[in-house]
Amino acid sequence: MAASSNDKNPLPLIRDYSLAQTLIHEGKAFHVANPTMLTGVTGQTSHALTLATIYLGNRGSKQLVPLWARFSQSGTVAGGRIQTGIKIADTDQFTSGTALTVEPLNADIGGGSQVVGYHTATIPAFTAGNARNLTARELFMTVLLDNAHDPADLIPFPGCCVVNPGGALYIYTNAATTGPTWQFDVAWAELEV
Repeated sequence: MAASSNDKNPLPLIRDYSLAQTLIHEGKAFHVANPTMLTGVTGQTSHALTLATIYLGNRGSKQLVPLWARFSQSGTVAGGRIQTGIKIADTDQFTSGTALTVEPLNADIGGGSQVVGYHTATIPAFTAGNARNLTARELFMTVLLDNAHDPADLIPFPGCCVVNPGGALYIYTNAATTGPTWQFDVAWAELEV
């Protein structure tokens, strides 16, 4: 019989969506999305370590493995090019924010997440050596109304990193004069250490 991800043996990093589907089926995958349907969450007008657009804190004993972070601009068009960045904190420094509802991607199994999610949170400055960059890039040139809906995947590829217990994942978005407003869906798996 083939090994399952229920086994406690170390799993390979998630390299494609077929393994992601397996984790969803087994009830190990969760996500957060806009707290109010069709009401966007707004990024910043400049990058600051203290101002993340989305925060995921690993408060449990399992590893958090990002599966995807899909963002689609909505509402007010961003003021110029949109800058994005993702950082991983080895030691979570979260203080406050607007809580998101964490939901299982397999509704038949439901519940059980050990991760908390927030948006537009105020996060204290990182201490030296605590955070590392996962990715940073420009999403669009100056965005016009006719392509404001274009989706973008911010996670470079599924399973690109692991956030250990006590750590966090911070997603930053900003545009020069008007912060980008997003519909979003961020998903992750929680695996035994």
